[in-house]
Amino acid sequence: MTPRFLIGVAPGTSLHGVNAVLLEVHGAGPDLAVRLVHSFPQAYPRDLRNLMLQLGAGGTAEVKHIGLLHRLVGELAALAVRGVADGAQFSLQQVLCVGCAGHPLWHESDGRYPSLLEVGMPAIVAERTGLTTLSDFRARDLAAGGLGTPAEALADFMLFRDANEPRAVIHLGGTANVVYLPARGREQDTLGFEAGPCNLLLDALVRHGTAGRESADPGGRYAVQGRCVDELLEAWLDHPYWQRRPPKVLGPGAFGDAFAAGAVRLARQREYDRNDLLCTATHLIARVVALALRRLRPDGRPPDRVLLSGGGVRNGLLRQLLEQQLPECVLAKTDSVGVPAEHRRAVAHGMLAGLTLDGVPGNVPAATGAAGSRLIGQLTPGSPTNWARCVAWMAEQPLMSYRLTG
Repeated sequence: MTPRFLIGVAPGTSLHGVNAVLLEVHGAGPDLAVRLVHSFPQAYPRDLRNLMLQLGAGGTAEVKHIGLLHRLVGELAALAVRGVADGAQFSLQQVLCVGCAGHPLWHESDGRYPSLLEVGMPAIVAERTGLTTLSDFRARDLAAGGLGTPAEALADFMLFRDANEPRAVIHLGGTANVVYLPARGREQDTLGFEAGPCNLLLDALVRHGTAGRESADPGGRYAVQGRCVDELLEAWLDHPYWQRRPPKVLGPGAFGDAFAAGAVRLARQREYDRNDLLCTATHLIARVVALALRRLRPDGRPPDRVLLSGGGVRNGLLRQLLEQQLPECVLAKTDSVGVPAEHRRAVAHGMLAGLTLDGVPGNVPAATGAAGSRLIGQLTPGSPTNWARCVAWMAEQPLMSYRLTG
């Protein structure tokens, strides 16, 4: 079969920018295999990042600002698509489609009507590039009674499962997102959930601790200079979220700006410094991730191998603490199995776009809690020629939707 070329796009959940990858895809459906051809990071301008922070979960905003953000994130995604093609010296006319994740501005999982709002206008991507764009992958799962996350669980199953060892894939992004892949497991054995906060908490502590002069702790260089405040850590570990069973997702505002502002006030009252807060928060992340992994198996043992992705892999203190909390595990970046850690989400969304065109449901009900498998993603047609290619491809696929097996 002649290979297809797809582009995957994913905004960083830590609000630093949009990442795009060009994929060479062989096979279809359960036989789909990908090769990363090129990648391109498109950073957010400072003003756009500030707007995203102002409109983040738990914040208030005028509708016009949300509409503006929806468009601007779409424009940045389109620039990333063009950037990855130009960097690879590859014509967009050879690409079949784009799988484009949105930035989750609001995600509420509790209550009678779970809700989700993602920004990043797919019509802008289709218009600027001429490529059919698949987006909004979480929404159909949410409509089917699921949480809509982890959206990447099926791609992780295809990329990272192993017949001989249980594995977990942890994305250290805005939150610490876990996908568990049992040895010899089937797709329906895959679990997924948000174990706890990650970079959004650390970044919020830096912003509030410096009155906005700084926005992040690169590599954990401040946190490593602090001390873990045990009484504060124990208080944080009393949060009821850690006791909930998956599937689960952190609610809007949990461990975000309001939490960080309160922690900074408490630190000033008790004379902890900024580095102590960051150190304690990093200990919290490692502890809750380890706790979640140990609860995955009846014997209390974590998976044999933990594969890490996301911006948090560059945090040396967090990596060291995870190794201390999980001495039985082999910890490695997803690079060790062929997928660069910083590109995992973009690769996954490119794959999800391909699977949707193949007629393969892209959600994993065991991981999300949905009532069943669904074709996911909203299609926005590209140019007439490109859309005709997509329609022709879909028409050639079997009428039945196939499922993957271990």
